[in-house]
Formats: sequence, structure tokens, C-alpha cells
Amino acid sequence: MSLKRSRQNGVVLVIVLMMLIGVTLISMAAVNTSVMELRMARNAEYGVNNFQTALSAVDFVISDTANLPTVGPLMKPEPVPLPGTSVFGVETGDTFTASAARISECGLPPRMRAANSLMAYSAFDYEITANLDKNSTGRGQTGVVQGFLQLGPKC
Repeated sequence: MSLKRSRQNGVVLVIVLMMLIGVTLISMAAVNTSVMELRMARNAEYGVNNFQTALSAVDFVISDTANLPTVGPLMKPEPVPLPGTSVFGVETGDTFTASAARISECGLPPRMRAANSLMAYSAFDYEITANLDKNSTGRGQTGVVQGFLQLGPKC
């Protein structure tokens, strides 16, 4: 009778060990999934931050008309010097550039109605480009291209 009982205790031990291994494997899978989700969230955050930084460089170029070329060939990007990297939070080793290209000159401004005062002006189209390369720190690369229309004296 005691021999039968000891065999049953051994079976319970094996079953409990198998359950423990199963719970361990499930826990390891959950931890790996959590780590992967954290990496994906970090990459998404880097992408959003880089986009916002590049967009702020475009806004910087547009904010000062001295950055917009008024003479020279069309469609030729002119580099725009950006203030120190500390303004945009760019680290040493990262590449941050901006340029402005004149697309057209002396065009007609967009009209909202048949007769308005806009016809007394000319429109100048620009394409502003900002590139932020943080590959040296493993944070990706972002580029933003934005169109800009400036009204000026009639040509």
C-alpha cells in the first residue's frame, strides 16, 4: 500500500514541475512582448520629436524673409544657416540642415472672389526643406518639405 502511495506523490511532483515550466514560459513571453512594445514606443517618440524639430526649422526659415531667396535661378535650393543646435535641441554629431527654393515668381495670387485687392500684388512660391539626421545616435532621420506663398509688390 505504501509503495502505491509514493508513486502517486512522484506523479504530482512531475505535473507541478510541468505547470511551473509552462508558467515560466508564459511569463518570459509576456516580458519579451513588453520589451518590444517599449522599443516601438520609443521609436515612435523619436520619430515625432524629430518631425517637430524639423518642422520648427521650417518655421524658422519662413519667419524671416531674409531667408527666402528673391533673386537667382528658380528651383535651386539655397541653404539657410540655422542658429546654434541648442535652439532646436540637436546633439553634437547630428546633421541638421534647412534650405529654401524659389519655385515661381511674379505669379498671380490665389483669388477668393472675382474682384479683390489681391490683384494688386504678385505671388512668390517657395519650397522650404528641413532635414534632421540623428542616425549617429540611433534615433532616425526625418525630412520635412513645406510649400510657402509670399505676397509681394506687383511685378
